[in-house]
Amino acid sequence: MNPKKQSINTTTKSHRDFEAASVLLECKNVCFSYENSSEVIQNANLSLHEKDFLAIIGPNGGGKTTLIKLLLGLLKPKKGSITYPNPKIFNAKSLIGYVPQETNLNIDFPIQAIDVVKMGFLKQRFFGSNIFTSQSSRKLETQSAIEMLEKFDIAHLAYKRISELSGGQRQRVLIARALCANPALLILDEPTSNIDTQTQEQIYKILKQFNAFYTIIVISHNVTILLEHISKILYVNKEVAKRDIPYPLNAAQNAQDIQDDMNEGCAKFD
Repeated sequence: MNPKKQSINTTTKSHRDFEAASVLLECKNVCFSYENSSEVIQNANLSLHEKDFLAIIGPNGGGKTTLIKLLLGLLKPKKGSITYPNPKIFNAKSLIGYVPQETNLNIDFPIQAIDVVKMGFLKQRFFGSNIFTSQSSRKLETQSAIEMLEKFDIAHLAYKRISELSGGQRQRVLIARALCANPALLILDEPTSNIDTQTQEQIYKILKQFNAFYTIIVISHNVTILLEHISKILYVNKEVAKRDIPYPLNAAQNAQDIQDDMNEGCAKFD
């Protein structure tokens, strides 16, 4: 099944309707500090291209989540700029999908997995002209949500409460919800934290399939598992350094090289 296939015909424009733009996002000399504190991000420079699969790594407290919030527009740079060369994508916030850390989810809320996934269509409608839908459209949304869950191998859990799912299953539900909004850019913050290695590998393999259609940014600490799937790595520890992933890939050796560079900081990494 084509990961990009959708059963719903809505009036909301997707990023596929926009003119192709090779560069989705540009950060130029971005600096940020919280009130009464030193700079968390220093002179960050980054260009993100369509269909990139970018991993953001670095030590705890190094500024990874802060950088993501800057990219999402939740924080504003103190200096520098963050721009989207295609103004239609920049203005259409519905085209940026975000998957938070699993720990941010209230699992006690009495909601089924299928309803969580369908929230992605609600966001799509809100930013489009068709806010209210007919009964037939809602049935199509349910069908499409089931199809999305099938791609993550959890369609059999569609009518389970979110509290009854494992951590890995809940993360798949949240990723499915973000993808139902049909974003141009998908950002995931520690999507596989506290999940076993086998499930992490399964999630990243699925994301790699979707990467043929979406640009993806993921924050993660597990470099070894990521290397087989990503195209670039961004090391963040106040300063920002980028590395392209070489091919053919020796995952074990490259993971060790990157880990060694991380231990020495941005100067070595770049």
